[in-house]
Amino acid sequence: MVETENPMSRNPEVAMELVSALFYGPKRSARIVRQVMDSMSVSEPTVYSTLHDLVARKIIEKQERSRRRVIYRLTEEGRKLMEKEHFEAIDRMLSNVRDPNRRREILIELLMQDLISELPAELRDGVKKEALRSTTAEEVEDMRKRLLRMASALFV
Repeated sequence: MVETENPMSRNPEVAMELVSALFYGPKRSARIVRQVMDSMSVSEPTVYSTLHDLVARKIIEKQERSRRRVIYRLTEEGRKLMEKEHFEAIDRMLSNVRDPNRRREILIELLMQDLISELPAELRDGVKKEALRSTTAEEVEDMRKRLLRMASALFV
């Protein structure tokens, strides 16, 4: 078996933690370093080394406004890599779910989380979110039934 070099870093777990922390927006270096150190119990030099490695690989970019104000953000390449990792993780998770109804529930939940995150704050409260989730589940079930009817009409 030939092993390929991880495109992320020599510390892939730390790299994924950094990239996922930057997925939703730029962060100051002190904040992201502390966050990763606390969540993974790794040293400050390890985090900074991984940050420098990710910058060199053009996964993230470093913007120095001053010596004390350094901001990191994902590059387009980093965003694509994160999205690919995200979809592969979902695929691995779903491949372990045998019940097709449960797979559908998980997919609907993932879709709802994504769609709801883009709604105005006043539409994201608990009751409204549940109503949207329920309506979407019904729509998906209706779509499944229409698809079965269309397939029967076209291919039988």
